[in-house]
Amino acid sequence: MRGAVTFSASTLWLLRLGVFTFIASFYFLQLGAGALWDNSETTYGEIVKELFRTGDFLTLHFNFHPWVIHPPLWFWTAAASVWAFGLNEFALRFPSAAFGMLAAFAVYFAGRRMYGEIAGLVAVLAAAGSLEWIMLSRIAILDTLLLFCMTVATFWIFFAVRDGDRRAFWTAVIAAALGTLAKGPVAIVLPLLILACYWGWQSLSKRPARVFGAGLPWFWGTVVYLAIAGSWFAAAASVHGAGFLSYYFGVSNVGRFLSPFENQPGPFWYYIPVVAAGFFPYIAFVPKAIKTAWQSNDDSARYLLVSAVVPFVFFSIAQTKLPNYIAAIFPSLGILVGRVIRDALENNDVKALRGALIILPASLVLIAIIAVVYGETQLAGPFHALAPTLELLGWLVIPPAILTFVITFLANRVWIAPVGLACVMGGLIYAVIFAVLPRAEAFKPMKSMAQTVMSYYKPGDQIGTAGLPGGISLLFYTEGGGVTWVGDAQYDARPKDFFDQSARVLCVVRPQDAALFARQGVKLWVLRREPKLWLVSNRPAN
Repeated sequence: MRGAVTFSASTLWLLRLGVFTFIASFYFLQLGAGALWDNSETTYGEIVKELFRTGDFLTLHFNFHPWVIHPPLWFWTAAASVWAFGLNEFALRFPSAAFGMLAAFAVYFAGRRMYGEIAGLVAVLAAAGSLEWIMLSRIAILDTLLLFCMTVATFWIFFAVRDGDRRAFWTAVIAAALGTLAKGPVAIVLPLLILACYWGWQSLSKRPARVFGAGLPWFWGTVVYLAIAGSWFAAAASVHGAGFLSYYFGVSNVGRFLSPFENQPGPFWYYIPVVAAGFFPYIAFVPKAIKTAWQSNDDSARYLLVSAVVPFVFFSIAQTKLPNYIAAIFPSLGILVGRVIRDALENNDVKALRGALIILPASLVLIAIIAVVYGETQLAGPFHALAPTLELLGWLVIPPAILTFVITFLANRVWIAPVGLACVMGGLIYAVIFAVLPRAEAFKPMKSMAQTVMSYYKPGDQIGTAGLPGGISLLFYTEGGGVTWVGDAQYDARPKDFFDQSARVLCVVRPQDAALFARQGVKLWVLRREPKLWLVSNRPAN
């Protein structure tokens, strides 16, 4: 057909290099610029810091108390990065970017094995170049490590049972075990649920052959999984007792599923807008991709549909909800999109993408509405201050995206759509990296205040904060052996008790907190005044 695209071997090599270099630029450019974000980055960064301060690499600590919310694998990798690059923002974020790239490679190899080279490359652009995946790869949290492990476990177990591939089987086992050491049993539960649902669908359709891979070493795979995944849990239980296991699995896993954890609830439909925004810009192709997979009904299409639907339902039922959880379905969506665009490219069938011409503007409007509502309700101050820059981003995204689809249709060339959207995404991300994030530093004053605190600090002083939103940043950016939270919450130190102690205290407060403490009879000396934060003490400056 006229306009159909074919590639030589050398062209494909250049395409691979270009795609992965493009994706890497999203993750690594200016990675170390800017202070850590509260609360996850600073919490995880502090835990990594305390690995070195306590010398205890078995038990994680936060504020110099044991912390058993997650297993230690990501923190060990971040510690290795800190050992190599020093304790700084780049070192703490580097593992997220590195595992984001590894997950991108996993999507490529899975997509290529299912539907060929072009499908794999488009899948990388769609999944690893999506808005949420990029965000997760640029912040110091453990989600890209889990995403990498779960992507490998989910797809390579499918290759093992479909093809009787023992190498794929052991790859999946090890990936699931490492994922368990990263974030617990969800790394094995979800792949097994997906496999079970796929087997059920195959059985109902009277296509159960090789569903569980005849001849695969399931028993020894279970033994190896338990040996790797259970190693840290066994070691920790030997130190802290069996109560550690019941707390970890009961509270941090089952409890997180059955009730909101750390005040993170959400309705059943919570992830619908999250996927619409997080899988931008290739969300426009998802309805067509799902329809095509359903109609084609081949084994790979069935498995991709199941591996997208099962985690979506699982996390929608769970009572604790966070946007980063749903990234687990992005590899499947990416390969589905890669397949449908590959088919269109092979036939230069622009009409096959016509629906996206309508869906993309609608999704852009939805994303804009979500951004405005969230900004007004949750981040009104920063949102208003950044409004001109955010408006610029809107102009960088919406008109070019619409123009991409218009040109695709008018020129009757399918390749314009994925290339154009990748360029739109590049413009958006580079604008965020070089324009938005530097301005956002004005809303993170705690790092500079922490430097002020340390300029006054002497051994024996007690550092505190009056429950400020950036309090964890104060903990990370100071070296005083911990920070005391002061206030009226359940576990806070009472202001009068904290300021009446014999040791000198250095406490970061808001001006209104200082006035409140004074009314409560607490005698304060103001050591430093900043526009939003004050440093106060129970003694005058020397």
